[in-house]
Amino acid sequence: MDIKDYPLRADAEYLAEQAYLRGRVQQIEKSLGKVAAKLAPGELSQPMDALDRARELSNQLEKQVRVQSLESAIASHKAWLDRARANQARAASSGEPVLDLNRIELDHRILDEILTGWHAKRN
Repeated sequence: MDIKDYPLRADAEYLAEQAYLRGRVQQIEKSLGKVAAKLAPGELSQPMDALDRARELSNQLEKQVRVQSLESAIASHKAWLDRARANQARAASSGEPVLDLNRIELDHRILDEILTGWHAKRN
């Protein structure tokens, strides 16, 4: 299913969520610049990778809030991550080689931070 297959929410329902996510992306990009300034050209670091992933997730959520609430979009992402984690555990228990994907844990933390920030902004 494509995002175009879902009915759009009323502007008043998602504009605040989009504004929050856009502001978050701007903060992330400032942080990326600070981290990159400390690195040699072309060098990558874990903090830079985590910030880049946070930017990707925030940008994805900014699009998704047009059709579902931020809380619902985050819950959907986390449910998918939980299924991926369970699939990895099943594969590992059956002896299959499994990649060490810290991305699942990283994404969980980022999504929790986004939701906590959203709740703090609303209160």
